[in-house]
Amino acid sequence: MDALVLCFCLALGLIHTTEEKVLRRGRVPPHIVFVMVDDQGYNDIGYHGSEIHTPVLDQLAGEGVKLENYYVQPICSPTRSQLMTGRYQIHTGLQHSIIRARQPLCLPPDIPTLPERLRQAGYSTHMVGKWHLGFCRPECLPTSRGFQSFLGSLTGSGDHFSFQSCDGTEACGFDLHDGNRPAWELSGNYSTRVKEILRGHDQRMPLFLYVALQAVHTPLQAPGHLLRRYQTLGNRPRRHYAAMVSGVDESVGEIVSELRERGYYNKSVLIYSSDNGGQPLSGGCNWPLRGGKGSYWEGGVRAVGFVHSPLLKRKGVVSQALIHISDWYPTLLSLAGYRDSDSSHLDGQDVWAKKIYYKIDIQETPKAGVLVKVQIIEGMGVV
Repeated sequence: MDALVLCFCLALGLIHTTEEKVLRRGRVPPHIVFVMVDDQGYNDIGYHGSEIHTPVLDQLAGEGVKLENYYVQPICSPTRSQLMTGRYQIHTGLQHSIIRARQPLCLPPDIPTLPERLRQAGYSTHMVGKWHLGFCRPECLPTSRGFQSFLGSLTGSGDHFSFQSCDGTEACGFDLHDGNRPAWELSGNYSTRVKEILRGHDQRMPLFLYVALQAVHTPLQAPGHLLRRYQTLGNRPRRHYAAMVSGVDESVGEIVSELRERGYYNKSVLIYSSDNGGQPLSGGCNWPLRGGKGSYWEGGVRAVGFVHSPLLKRKGVVSQALIHISDWYPTLLSLAGYRDSDSSHLDGQDVWAKKIYYKIDIQETPKAGVLVKVQIIEGMGVV
């Protein structure tokens, strides 16, 4: 009989409903930086034995908590919707597939989002990167769903340099937006905006920064200095893909360096997650897992993920606790000191506090009949 897992967890937090209350209490909840990378395979990070070099990510994960039983959805929009709402996509109407550019569809405006709740807890909320949760109406845009600022793409993929995005050959357009308008005048990479946010933010207030990189999603594009590192890899897609992963590594390194330089680091929690498994046809590798992006095999839904923070009491550990992308919504609200009024509607669970799992194995034996074994397993336990 399959293992039955029961978990008991401790709730965290104080209630913070406005910025003024945060300042009055004199206790600022931690800054939260959530980095979502696109289509990174399970084997496409150094600490999983990859030939791709990710020294920054390896060090951050090694000094934090590696999530080795961490699951997401097999494609982009469902995963992102679950992060934003704490609800399975069957409860938000996004179970069909990704949201395509020409579909009049978006994350339902009547469902509260993570940044909306964090703003109620006194956080400043900013997003940089890929939205992919619909833009057919003004109320669907990131700045209408809780983010005070947004720079990035609204669709699922586009050229990494020209920002041209196509939904079929007959429907192409420019997709780099600053707030609610096309940012025709902008160029460069997202790290510039991240640095602007960190330099301009009042550190007396907690910050939620959501960095949703389009890399390593197709099209496979990378600067020459990164491509030269992988000249010996066997095929062109893998070389370009590997160079893009190294680009992600460098980007995260720039973010962490800025957190340190500006004085955020010691009061921050950084979470790193892929949105689904890698696409083997586009250079991704999920070995030793079966399948890839778009499938419900482990290679499609078991993701790279870790937590890094000086605030962790347990560092340099590997967690086998079962964690799902939908768990971040209640977890981060708890960490922010927000008393979750949505708990009856959520599918996610708070996984921040220390957990004890009771694994019960029931086996039938010829001589002893039914044999019950109870094993205590320590969970994520990062506080």
